[in-house]
Amino acid sequence: MSDEDRSALDVLVKAAQVLAVGTGESQLHAAAEHVAVALGADSVTLLALLADPGFVYLVADSEELDTGRMRYALDQYPHIRRALEVGEVTMTGGGEGSAEVSVVYPVIIGRKPAGALLARFAGEGSAATAEAVAGLGRLAASLLGVVLRGARALEPIRERTRRITLPDVREERRVRAIERYRDFIDSASDGIVVLDGSGAVLYLNRAAEEVTGYARDGLAGKPIVQIVPEPFRATLERQIGRAIAGEPIDNFDLELVTTSGDRITVSVASIGILSEHDTAIFSFRDVTLARELDRELRRTSEFLNRILNSTVDGIIAANMRGTILLFNQGAERICGYKASDVIGRMSVRKLYPSGIAREVMRLIRSAEHGGGGRLEPVRRHLITADGQHVPVQISAALVLDDEGREIATVGIFSDLRERLHMEQRLASAQEKLEVSEKQAVAMELAGAAAHELNQPLTSVMGYAQVLLRKLDQADPHFAAVKTILDEADRMAAIVRKLGGLTRYETKSYVGGAQIIDLDRSAQENLASARETDKHKQVDSDQDQDKDDQSR
Repeated sequence: MSDEDRSALDVLVKAAQVLAVGTGESQLHAAAEHVAVALGADSVTLLALLADPGFVYLVADSEELDTGRMRYALDQYPHIRRALEVGEVTMTGGGEGSAEVSVVYPVIIGRKPAGALLARFAGEGSAATAEAVAGLGRLAASLLGVVLRGARALEPIRERTRRITLPDVREERRVRAIERYRDFIDSASDGIVVLDGSGAVLYLNRAAEEVTGYARDGLAGKPIVQIVPEPFRATLERQIGRAIAGEPIDNFDLELVTTSGDRITVSVASIGILSEHDTAIFSFRDVTLARELDRELRRTSEFLNRILNSTVDGIIAANMRGTILLFNQGAERICGYKASDVIGRMSVRKLYPSGIAREVMRLIRSAEHGGGGRLEPVRRHLITADGQHVPVQISAALVLDDEGREIATVGIFSDLRERLHMEQRLASAQEKLEVSEKQAVAMELAGAAAHELNQPLTSVMGYAQVLLRKLDQADPHFAAVKTILDEADRMAAIVRKLGGLTRYETKSYVGGAQIIDLDRSAQENLASARETDKHKQVDSDQDQDKDDQSR
């Protein structure tokens, strides 16, 4: 035995001494360091094969104390799998252009693989070194295998293995269930995505790829919310939870962000065939254009409703059976009904007096008031909610479909109450104006007549008074002259009344005619006129006495 072999064995003895103290993480790490020194390897790693045959677990490493208990799939490390399956040392690397060699020494306990010792050699001559220490490596693997099954460092790994065993079984069952429905999912024309309870993508079909722009491999294993805008994520997460629980879900809209950055709206439906496997399946289709059209129609409808409700006129539409379909705010003001109480519930015939609705339909179809399915404005009455008859002006028309069939009627109603009231006030004012004009004409005429008559009448009275002074009372002409003077005085009183007219008062005359009542029309001037007559009479009597004395 060479000195190098003795030195290597001494180092392995030190590793055995460390393991005799304990098999915790620190002891296994120290033992791995001694093994690496004994083999002349750059690093040594101890792997354990536990309940899951497809994985090995990192137990100890010569370079790292804290290994993190990592798990490696044997499918990704075929040289380790081969060493465990055949129970022989396997070597990789060391070819042309490669200065690193990896050697796997299987740990066999009771003819069954329990793990592996992985040694890495680097640098020039690494392959030769690995071959030279092959026997020493088997010895080191056997040494570690003695303590591997009972090592305390494996307890946390075994515990974790026990914890993940049931989820792994469930995962396997879920994969098989998805596989059963794969043909159905792939043949669907709608996009279909399969999600787990956390919202991670398990599978999506070709239609889903076309809608979102994402490839299946690009989304697999990733949370679906990464392609969902923030405002919609809570809704989606809530629906995923309900789908996993097997609860019924109504269709809902969701926004997605495609690979091009565009936002699309999809209508989502739940398929509950895999809820027993804690899996949610959603089908979806792109409804972006349809929803945009819906929004545009809604905006147009709201705009038209605002126009309809902004007019002061009532607008009422009804189908051919008479059921009210449209009742704007103007109609509410005129008729006293609420739109919610009449639309779809009341016949338009109830708004008309008996027989008027039928008459309006006859006029719409006739040529009397417009023709061609139109009714030009006519005056009729509507009956309000409290039974009042409201005068309105109605214009109406038939509504036809694309094939020319009558499908509805629409009427526009203008409330005439204020207009009729204004017309009455206008007629009254016009009548008063006519009376005022008559009064003005009558008073102007009376003033002109009084002015024109006053001068000749004064002359007549003056000459009558002169004659009366010259005649003796016994003279046969005295009485006639006296009568002339008295009647002239009466005419003067009438002329004064005409000149003093302040009101236009009439009284009945022969044949039903109306003439001016001078006494009532000039009452305020009547007293002053009488006083003037009295003074004139006194003056006349005094003049008569003077004439008698002179004779």
